[in-house]
Amino acid sequence: MAPMLARGAVQLASRHQGGAPLHRQIREHLLREIEAERLRPGDRLPTEKALAEQFSVSRITAQRALNDIAAMGLAERQSGRGSFVKGLRIEQDLNALTGFVEDMRALGLSATAKVVLVEVSTASAGVADHLGVALGDRVFHIQRVRLANNQPISLDVSYLPEDIGAAVADENLEDRPFYSILEETLGVPLGHGQYVLEAVGADSLAATHLDVAADSPILRIERTAFGLHDNRPLVYEFLHYRGDRVRYRLSLQRSRPTD
Repeated sequence: MAPMLARGAVQLASRHQGGAPLHRQIREHLLREIEAERLRPGDRLPTEKALAEQFSVSRITAQRALNDIAAMGLAERQSGRGSFVKGLRIEQDLNALTGFVEDMRALGLSATAKVVLVEVSTASAGVADHLGVALGDRVFHIQRVRLANNQPISLDVSYLPEDIGAAVADENLEDRPFYSILEETLGVPLGHGQYVLEAVGADSLAATHLDVAADSPILRIERTAFGLHDNRPLVYEFLHYRGDRVRYRLSLQRSRPTD
């Protein structure tokens, strides 16, 4: 039986009152229930009829809300049975240099961060090579857990040159992503990035913060972001994604031989 989200009809704000489209308001209500874990993976969502009655809308409007939830990968529709909450599964494009917050907002998900570590350290050979600094130079080392709808998705281990890192670390990193700070606060536009993606087993750090068992399969992206005007390496990082919650999509064109 589908769980009841509230008793009685719920009044939605009309467009004349400045409200969002009705199906979107219902979608946001369902998202809040999923985020608060009042609706858990495996639970059946309310039916179109139940939502229509609860929110005093047409069944078509209720259907659009359920379709939105399914399109976001948060529910699956089973013929003859209804819609069921799925564990969060995110599909992302790797065709552009975007940040976590941008990606989650594009999917209609709330993005938050938990800062694990901010420290000044010395650049290892690998960090120095990717940031274009000397071995042993001071760099900022920052670790954050990235969450979508309050569920851990990624552990980001990032390194920044000292001057850039000092300015970034002064900001509230639980509220503001790196790219926003760089471009909007520091006036340093990003130009392009380099990615290396591989499947690895979760080490103890990733396992702890992603809430998975050690050696569980995860996706690790090694990423370097460069400035637009001077091609300076600004951020070098390892992004550890839960393998059961993220998948990537690429659009490729076949190269044609020339005569």
